[in-house]
Amino acid sequence: MNKADNRGFTLGELVIVFVIVLIIVVALLPFVKYVSIRSDRIMCSNNLRELGRASYIYARENNTKFPDSLKVLYDEQYLADKRFVDCPANAKIGTPEDPDYIYTAGLTVRSSSIEPLVRDKAKNHPDGVNMMHVNGAIVWCEE
Repeated sequence: MNKADNRGFTLGELVIVFVIVLIIVVALLPFVKYVSIRSDRIMCSNNLRELGRASYIYARENNTKFPDSLKVLYDEQYLADKRFVDCPANAKIGTPEDPDYIYTAGLTVRSSSIEPLVRDKAKNHPDGVNMMHVNGAIVWCEE
């Protein structure tokens, strides 16, 4: 058997490939973390959008008054999925009894349009909060 038929990898070549892959992984970690945080923020704003839609349907059927709490939306079946009160960025799982969002009770459809109807709790996101106003606009407020 001559030396040209030996087609295996040397230990040095394997180490070089391993180091290159490791460098690429380390370089991509901040990007992956950013994408994860951004994804949680977007999913959270979608939750607020659904809570707002359910609140407006409730208000339409109840003399323009929004419900007293987010739990009412589940009790009266305006929302069927409990995940809408759970912010994906928060490690604690929110429930209708203890949501991950702050709801402003006592508002009506005719309240000031910039009044916050539903917003994140401060601990949900490290760099700000999602907020849905009475007019339905969802904004990101940096802290």
